[in-house]
Amino acid sequence: MQSGELELRPGAGEASQARGLYVYCVAPGSEETGLGPVGLDGRPVHTLACEGLCALVHDCSAQPYQSRDPEVVAAWVLAHHHVVEAAWKRWGTVLPLTFNTIIRAEQGDAEEALTGWLKEQREALTVKLKALAGKSEYAVQVFWDSALVAKLVTESCPEIRKLGQEMASKPRGLAYMYGQQLERLLAREMEALATERCQAVYGCLSRWTDNVRLEKLTRGEDGRRMLINLSCLVPRERCAALKSELDQVGNRAGYSVRLAGPLPPYSFC
Repeated sequence: MQSGELELRPGAGEASQARGLYVYCVAPGSEETGLGPVGLDGRPVHTLACEGLCALVHDCSAQPYQSRDPEVVAAWVLAHHHVVEAAWKRWGTVLPLTFNTIIRAEQGDAEEALTGWLKEQREALTVKLKALAGKSEYAVQVFWDSALVAKLVTESCPEIRKLGQEMASKPRGLAYMYGQQLERLLAREMEALATERCQAVYGCLSRWTDNVRLEKLTRGEDGRRMLINLSCLVPRERCAALKSELDQVGNRAGYSVRLAGPLPPYSFC
């Protein structure tokens, strides 16, 4: 869930002395309980229940968490995730909110503002929670070894092999032109293969998932290129089948798969 969906203002500026609630996620149930000092900077986390729903929160100022130290920010983000994950394991499903969702009210207090929002959005939130029940998110990234795949394509493509043989018999100037042509042909064949592999992976995964989101590609490591980056919503009874499919992809020469999960459904709220 995006923090903007709450339609409540995060604290800033003149509100720095006001009190607020940092909200981690929304879970089903009316349990009033505490999770202990597991929040950002060790703050005690507790539930705020209303209308069959509970929000996991900690008391804080109405000012966003900010730091110039990236390690401090990373620790806050990790603590946020750990609270969401603990809630997910305890209640079975949650609707995570984005990092730094801090609620304050123009009138009254933050508790009243948050419970008012839970009442107003109860039906929509309940529908979302039911849709995510029994499901986990997996991050799936498929890479290939560009050098190895180029070698395999070169060996398997008659047109490339023929062009390479012709280039070997040409004088230096002409061989250079042949080399440029060879590079273009190899790049074209590899792009076609990348498209084919992405479509195949997407098709395979869609059989075991309820939803798939295409994410932004990131830089690979050790000469590997990321071919596809997916967030997958997977019913728990299909997780084994998903992993089996990915093992087959990872066993192909030149390919590797990175699988992260199970995770709370961050991408599908």
